[in-house]
Amino acid sequence: MANDDVKDKQVINHMPSSSFAKEVEQEFGGEGIMKCIQCGMCTASCMVASMTDRYRPRQLIQKILIGKREEVLTSDLPWLCMTCRLCEERCQEDVNLSEIFHAVREIATREGYVPKSFQNTVDKVLEDGWLLNDAYTDFIEDDRDDLGLDIDLDWNNEFVKRVKKRYIDGGKK
Repeated sequence: MANDDVKDKQVINHMPSSSFAKEVEQEFGGEGIMKCIQCGMCTASCMVASMTDRYRPRQLIQKILIGKREEVLTSDLPWLCMTCRLCEERCQEDVNLSEIFHAVREIATREGYVPKSFQNTVDKVLEDGWLLNDAYTDFIEDDRDDLGLDIDLDWNNEFVKRVKKRYIDGGKK
């Protein structure tokens, strides 16, 4: 019985009290934020973190837990997660950081905080259906033809129209 009391106190002491952490927890995908014990396994597993000192998933989670709402939402850091899920595979507490960062991005997007580089990418795809339209050459066309693939990529325009109707213009599927 004494062990159960100690265990309960540890859980209570671990629970962050920031309203931002609670907000993220209420967002779809953010449910596991309160389970993070800040061990750092996520950062040690992260391919992005291995390439730059700027991106540290554990520190980003810590900022959420202590309530640095504005700093997190206006940062491009939640957008750098590649959703490879290596952190999730190795997390001893089963915290799904890619889902948590997706939840943070949802909140940021609703409030108009989308990093310019990401917004430019979306705008380019919505403009012509794919990112590499300007790079499409006769060589690629020949390769596609040799592989038996459609060389006319106008299907992208129809796809973009459907995406705009559904997600931007508020239409149904």
